[in-house]
Amino acid sequence: MSNPKSPNHRCTYDAFLSFRGTDTRKGFTDHLYRALEVAGIHTFRDDDEIERGANISAELQKAIQESRVSIIVFSKDYASSRWCLDELVTIMDRRETTEHMVMPIFYDVDPSHVRNQTGIFEEAFARHQQCFNKEMDKVEKWRKALGDVADLGGMVLGDRSESQFIQEIVEVIGNKLDHTWNRRLRVNPHVVGIDCRVKGLNMWLEDGSTDVGVAVVYGMGGIGKTTIAKTAYNQNFNKFQGSRFLADIRATSILPNGLVHLQRNLLSDLQKGKAKKIYSLDEGITKIERAIRCKRVLIALDDVDNLEQFNAILGMREWLHPGSKIIITTRHEHLLKAHENCAIFEVEGLHEYESLELFSWHAFGQPHPGEGYMDFSRPVVQHCGGVPLALQVLGSSLFGKAADVWKNALQNLDVITEGKIQKILRISLDSLQDHDKRLFLHIACFFIGKDKDFSTTVLDECEFATNIGIQNLVDRCLLIIDGLNKLTMHQLLQDMGRGIIREESPEDPGKRTRVWNKDASNVLRKLTGTETIKGLMLNIPMLIKDESSKIISSGSNRKRFHVEDYDGNCSSSRRRLGFFSWQSISFSSTNSFPVSNETGFKTEGFRRMHNLELLLLDNVKISGGYEDFPKNLIWLSWRGFALKSIPTNFYLERLIALNLRNSSLQHVWKGTRFLPRLKILNLSHSHGLVTTPDLSGFPNLERLILKGCINLKEVDESIGDLEKLVFLNLKDCKNLMKLPIRISMPRSLQKLILSGCSNLVLPASMILKNQSDSTPTDMKKLSLLFAVKSWQSIRSWVLPRKNLQLTSASLPQFLKSLDMAYCNLSEIPNDLSSLSSLEYLDLSGNPFLSLSVNMNGLSKLQTILLEGCTNLEMIPELPPSVEILRAWYCTSLKRVLLNLPDMLKTIRRAVLICENLVEIQNVFKMRPLRSVDIEMIKDIGLFNLESIGSTDVEMLNCLTGTTRKGPLQGLDECGIFSIFLHGSEVPDWFCHKSSMGNSELSITIPPHRNLKIRGLNACVVYAQGKVRDERLIYLGVPVLRISNETKGLKWSYVPVTIGFPKEKEHMLWLSHWRFANDELEGGDEIRVSVDKIRSSVRIEFDTKEFGIQVVYEQNNNEGSVTEDITTMFQHETTTPLIQNQVIAGDVSALASRFHKNYTNKVGEYFICNHNELSYFWSQLRPTRVT
Repeated sequence: MSNPKSPNHRCTYDAFLSFRGTDTRKGFTDHLYRALEVAGIHTFRDDDEIERGANISAELQKAIQESRVSIIVFSKDYASSRWCLDELVTIMDRRETTEHMVMPIFYDVDPSHVRNQTGIFEEAFARHQQCFNKEMDKVEKWRKALGDVADLGGMVLGDRSESQFIQEIVEVIGNKLDHTWNRRLRVNPHVVGIDCRVKGLNMWLEDGSTDVGVAVVYGMGGIGKTTIAKTAYNQNFNKFQGSRFLADIRATSILPNGLVHLQRNLLSDLQKGKAKKIYSLDEGITKIERAIRCKRVLIALDDVDNLEQFNAILGMREWLHPGSKIIITTRHEHLLKAHENCAIFEVEGLHEYESLELFSWHAFGQPHPGEGYMDFSRPVVQHCGGVPLALQVLGSSLFGKAADVWKNALQNLDVITEGKIQKILRISLDSLQDHDKRLFLHIACFFIGKDKDFSTTVLDECEFATNIGIQNLVDRCLLIIDGLNKLTMHQLLQDMGRGIIREESPEDPGKRTRVWNKDASNVLRKLTGTETIKGLMLNIPMLIKDESSKIISSGSNRKRFHVEDYDGNCSSSRRRLGFFSWQSISFSSTNSFPVSNETGFKTEGFRRMHNLELLLLDNVKISGGYEDFPKNLIWLSWRGFALKSIPTNFYLERLIALNLRNSSLQHVWKGTRFLPRLKILNLSHSHGLVTTPDLSGFPNLERLILKGCINLKEVDESIGDLEKLVFLNLKDCKNLMKLPIRISMPRSLQKLILSGCSNLVLPASMILKNQSDSTPTDMKKLSLLFAVKSWQSIRSWVLPRKNLQLTSASLPQFLKSLDMAYCNLSEIPNDLSSLSSLEYLDLSGNPFLSLSVNMNGLSKLQTILLEGCTNLEMIPELPPSVEILRAWYCTSLKRVLLNLPDMLKTIRRAVLICENLVEIQNVFKMRPLRSVDIEMIKDIGLFNLESIGSTDVEMLNCLTGTTRKGPLQGLDECGIFSIFLHGSEVPDWFCHKSSMGNSELSITIPPHRNLKIRGLNACVVYAQGKVRDERLIYLGVPVLRISNETKGLKWSYVPVTIGFPKEKEHMLWLSHWRFANDELEGGDEIRVSVDKIRSSVRIEFDTKEFGIQVVYEQNNNEGSVTEDITTMFQHETTTPLIQNQVIAGDVSALASRFHKNYTNKVGEYFICNHNELSYFWSQLRPTRVT
């Protein structure tokens, strides 16, 4: 069996970019490099255009070695360069022996020409064969490397635009890299001029200050503030212990529970997904303060537009750990005048040449205008005034258009004198077809922040070709679909869209097609609505906040008074609350606008809105009869619906989506209603609801959401008639006692959420026997989520106050995802292993002692989560399919059985923050010294344990990030046995010691025919070092390097656990290394050194001195060892060498299974288990050791 590839260690770069400079340096490759850097992918690019020597430079070799992925850009002239080909061979050699990734890019080159060296590649190799006719082995290496890399697949430019191609490359490379890519923010790949604009912000982020810093990035709308903040965040977030980018502060904070939503988002990242639920602002404030006090964090707050928000952000500084940073973006310069203690970064427009490049990317798909279009492009660029948003939108609107369209656009630009940016954006919108323009206006008014799939479902019924239209808007840079599949757009674009609606009837909003908030309130109060209105939105909480914000910011005197009051006269407790306590202040004496919900509205206000299709109400009280209410409603969202049941004369038959979240409903309606078109019904958090309605009249219902209906006791049996139901959410319906017998009938059901249903008893019909032939085929897709994650009361969702009693027979045999976290499971049923299709298993927070199930039966399992299983003592052998193992805070966990070496190839997130962990099978084992075999103790040079005393030693586990104090321990790891004990100098029995100031020690082993070399003993004396930079997450732990210079062998070792000396005290690290018979012989020159390696713990150790001693075995026939050879052992060779060692074997044999050959050189071994297994912990949750 071939040795497994070793992982990449100490990588300086994310990516190495290999390319032919004369082909692509100033074009495609340059743009690709910039896009990678903007995305936070640190890339090495050889900028040296001077002719190189005969061989690839040492600098390039080092860069390849220190990169995680190589990107090879094959262009037409690539094969003509011998240096490119040498570079390729080096890359492919590294791939063969390590986990180095390679991504070939075929830029105007046929992959088959690369693979077979045909076409233009054939011509290049014909020349090479003439030049290197005496070095044909070199040419053959080049050929093989080309064939091998072409077989990897890669990405082909084809007919795509370069801009689109570059974006796809960046996404693919990001996905190939580690988990941190998931935290990177999406930035347009064609960001022009970003380097110089983000430089100052990056320097501020890296200034080394221990103060809590606040930076304000300000400028006009569309100028690129968010892009700059995102880029700086992407390039710096992994240098902090926690980070979060909170987008759209202005828009989110005025939504109902908007600040609570922001709190949850912040805690989710700072606590690595372990944030508890937040039900109120005060609760969130306490949790945030606790989360950020002890770690250095980076927080970015995008689009802050209110003085109250700004002051409150500054109040957060007293919470934060030294060295933390806050980035704020705002378009309001007046906010900066209140405070001077901030770093200010004003964003200016692009230079003309930058503007032309950005415009060209969107108008032509390349960094310069197309042939014959320069004269058209320059005046367009000049009109945009260096504003990136205008350049992107206008350029996208002209993409692929004929010259007469360009001329018309220029004529329109020439007449713009006021409101310049808005009118430039308007030109792009006017160029749309009428269908796409109407769709844009609908989205701008009602669908921002809504899920794309939901929006498509509703808009399709409004006679839109939604999918095509949305793609057209995205292509024009008028719409963005974010990473959560939600529809978003720049605030300037939304403002423009709503401005267009106001122009329909400037004086009379009742004659517009769409009305919202203040205008909607006026229309309803004044009864001025007409049949023109197709959509109406009225959000009372948002309206109140909007009006209060205007009052706060209106008038310089009132604004100044408020600032002074906040800074000078607020109590310390008020100031401590910080940003997330901010709420707009309303003045009771102000009567500028009557928005009180107590006034209410009448149904008569809707009487003439015959064509109303979209009605979105939030905490609006309406009185009156519903017989004349609009009868063409497609989407009705009425949060806080105040009636106890829906009136029978409320016509709903055309509805596609009905959302009555947080309603006062007790019964949805009386009797049966037939809603043939209804697809989505959301009654969540209707606390008075006791039972669901008869659902048989909803033949097309796809999603039924009853989350948080805490008094719901039963679900109607008619749910079995819903043949199109795919999603049923019953989460936190804590009084639901039973599910209907026909719950398993919907063949289309894909996800059923029952978490938090603490009184629920499953019906017998849900028991789907594995042998049953009647299991509906479509039920194979069903995903059951059983999690009960209440931190206050962890109870079973099946039987109240009892442990969950579950067997695999209770579950569909094709189940793929099973979440049984916090279900109070005292044991895991053995037959769970029969769920052979299971891919995701969450058993977190349960009190079982062991995983008694045969885990190997779960042959497709990819993820297993065991967080907070505080009684778990052992994790059994896992199937080789597992990629993610997470066992955080398993405080009783002692042993983990891994099927090595296969497991180390696939486990990407083995995170083990468990203070009592003492063994990972075949990796390491810790044992009390008194339980270690006496021969092993003698091997290391200790004959009298009594002389050591009973002093406890604190051990730092670099894998788990925890410390533990106890009796002396022995560490077995990869054929090396170590002991850590207090001491300040190398013991006298070590003949070879480092001299003062020397970091290296060399000896020549004297030959002796009567003695057989058994191994080496080493001793390192070290102490705590001073942490030079408080900002750093990782510093250094000792790495012991031993090399046999004669035989070309080298071993580097970082122990998984290490003794942790007290301040101003020293500690000894004694280790015994056993080598194979031919690896250490008389006459060999041995070199020993001790240095430091970056580790996953935030601590640094300094080495005082070290020593080395050769260990011999005594030959039976020779008697005692001669005096000139220091002997440490007086036992027979028949004694087992490592009698009771769990990890048996010599160093090289064991090291080769894990981390051999990280330097890509034969005979070099890097032994460091914790950097592999705790990689994700070291990135996600560093521990500060004090």
